[in-house]
Amino acid sequence: MRVDPDVNRLKYDRELVRLNEQRQELDQRGIFLLGSTSFPYIDLIFVPRHRLRAVIPISQQGGLFLPAGTRAAIELPGLSASAFKAHFDLSNYDLDAPGLEFRDPWTDAPLQYNSMFRALQFDEYRKGQIVLLDDHPFTHKPFLCLRGIREYHQHPQHSGDEWLLYRNSVNMFSIVMSLWRVAIDIVHPTFIIQENGAQVQWAGEEKL
Repeated sequence: MRVDPDVNRLKYDRELVRLNEQRQELDQRGIFLLGSTSFPYIDLIFVPRHRLRAVIPISQQGGLFLPAGTRAAIELPGLSASAFKAHFDLSNYDLDAPGLEFRDPWTDAPLQYNSMFRALQFDEYRKGQIVLLDDHPFTHKPFLCLRGIREYHQHPQHSGDEWLLYRNSVNMFSIVMSLWRVAIDIVHPTFIIQENGAQVQWAGEEKL
């Protein structure tokens, strides 16, 4: 079933107006609505603010040798996670949920999972779960496994969790805020230096 193009455009315009009305709140969180946005797409830039943490092994301090495995964590003021573009597709909205693709803010090229941030949410038991996954079975692109996102509702594992159950209570502003929360607000990148190399870990810090 397809939404009448005029109805689709009307609903798109309403969502765009709602986002513009919330520009101040979005800007305060480092979420910037791009002026190049045009039907049926909405583009926003997300700019992380959490500083990158570096965990460095320490062999000695003040002339005293410390136990093996002792590490120090410091923040690097000039470094944080990279900004990204969220490219929303509102075609056939709101019979279908908005689609979401992650892009490079400079080149507009789709981001590759191995070079991206990570996104986490906490369940009712306060256990962190990864909600940015690497390979959607239909698009074969990284996708946000979160209610309100088209790729979530189209995934075979969520066939019983239909978008139509939520479309009256979910809108683009709430979806954008959910993305900000799981991808930026509660996630902290940590650069860990080890004897055999280095890696970046993305740790979630729950905020009530």
